[in-house]
Amino acid sequence: MVHAYVFITTSKAREQEVADTIRELEMVKFAHIVTGNVDVVAFIEAPDLSVLWDTVNHVQALPAVTRTITSLVVEPV
Repeated sequence: MVHAYVFITTSKAREQEVADTIRELEMVKFAHIVTGNVDVVAFIEAPDLSVLWDTVNHVQALPAVTRTITSLVVEPV
């Protein structure tokens, strides 16, 4: 399994819409609205990198998403 956190910036006041939409994606285990430099943090668990990147690409293609930063988990604790 491959794990990643995706930090998502959205268009103004659209964080709830984005969080609700990506929670429905099979590989997204959670999506939380947060404060700070990003609007939503999502955790993705995928069987391999290809599926993980497909999921990230799907998130990036949402109209309300303006930017993402993806951090792969290298050593779960």
